[in-house]
Amino acid sequence: MALIFSEIELRLLGVMMEKSLSNPAGYPLTLNAAVLGANQKQNRDPVINHAESDIAKAMHGLQQKNLARQASPLPGARANRFEHTVIERFRWDRREQAIMAELILRGRQTVGELRTRAARMTPFPDLAAASTTLAALAAYDPPQVEELAREPGRSANRFRHLLGTNETPETSAAPATTEQAQRPPVSDEVDPHIDMPIAAPSLEPNSDRLEELEARVGRLERLVNRLNEAADS
Repeated sequence: MALIFSEIELRLLGVMMEKSLSNPAGYPLTLNAAVLGANQKQNRDPVINHAESDIAKAMHGLQQKNLARQASPLPGARANRFEHTVIERFRWDRREQAIMAELILRGRQTVGELRTRAARMTPFPDLAAASTTLAALAAYDPPQVEELAREPGRSANRFRHLLGTNETPETSAAPATTEQAQRPPVSDEVDPHIDMPIAAPSLEPNSDRLEELEARVGRLERLVNRLNEAADS
């Protein structure tokens, strides 16, 4: 039977994975540390403010799903500590845990965003490493992540997690708004010497510009790899 999580259970699971990788000295977590981690304002979307009783209930829910357990007590410890069990349950490696934690804690993101933000938990040397991790998660049965269709006005696809959701996989982008429909289209021109799509430069600032740069960096990395392979052959 598929796992179904409450919003707080998912947030708590993401927090435990995040803290186990980014702050191993403070892990496993006390209930108070779990509350602080769930309610913190950085690296979270949306920001929440749940009481300790809510987090305790969510922790019990994760234990019932065999995704959390009470850790062995430390000498002289006065508070119980808790740890996740995703390694035993899903066999996720460190990079897979980092990507899943990031998607759970911050929602849909591009490969470039995931690589940058998940690096605080474990290193991703390049975009290819993040892409390979996402491909591995998508290959699980059932899939753990999904690549979404390109959204109007964006130059890079985003990914979402599928852990404990009843959402139907998306096959098309959302309809364009009036403002998006007025934006210049992306060129489908192909350079015959490189055989790669060349996207027209975006005129949009901030997040759209960042996503365009991420996509262009990814294409350049793939081109360099192909040229290196051709030189070695």
